[in-house]
Amino acid sequence: MESGGWQISLVDTGMVPIEAEHMGPSGTFTETYEGPVNVLVLRGHGQTVLVDAGSGPLISIWPGAATKPFDVEPDLLIATHLDWDHFGGFVAGSWPDALEPAYPGKRVLAPAEAVADARAGGGDDEKTAPPVVAALDAAGLLDEYDDGAEPAAGLRLRRAPGHRIGHSILDVGRSFVYACDVFQHPLHVAHPEWDTAFDDDPELGLQTRLALLAELADSGKTTAVAHIAEPGLIERAGDGFRWVPREA
Repeated sequence: MESGGWQISLVDTGMVPIEAEHMGPSGTFTETYEGPVNVLVLRGHGQTVLVDAGSGPLISIWPGAATKPFDVEPDLLIATHLDWDHFGGFVAGSWPDALEPAYPGKRVLAPAEAVADARAGGGDDEKTAPPVVAALDAAGLLDEYDDGAEPAAGLRLRRAPGHRIGHSILDVGRSFVYACDVFQHPLHVAHPEWDTAFDDDPELGLQTRLALLAELADSGKTTAVAHIAEPGLIERAGDGFRWVPREA
């Protein structure tokens, strides 16, 4: 895939099991969803950009989760938000007390309000963000971005609130969007009201999901998310939407 002068790769770095009861109404999903844990690698404009970094040493906090090694030498590191399965891979070492930067000397861009929250001891239920932020801060490698930030040519970060504080999506050129955790499964495109179990603010998360689905359906942009194996297109289907896979 290419957009805005960037060659785009969606890279599977592992798996996180999500129990059926968290995926939709009772009886809708009958098996645990083994969701991939994707990261985005962009190559172009003379640099390599890594968007999210998988679980890293935080893999141990989620029973049954698995991680895969991946090889990339990034020039720019971007975190869409500070959940363990996206932010944990920016550090290496042992969880939780012996963490160090996974990419020594490389600065990590993270959403400003989420960083402030983590520095104050907040974050997800497992409180995974504060130790990771502390490890990056100790090395002087954490930078903050605000809504609308453009960290490189053709890249724009936008807040997509409701899932986690600071949760952001990334526009790559004019034809690709990395929507991260706005939805988790193809059926959540057709039934966006099902995907609320992991939102800090389910009502706001649903508003964000519906607005983004309408935007993507009207624009025809290729979309990738963190926990669906392949990129896809959002199409209108009656009064709702559907997910149409496409080859990476």
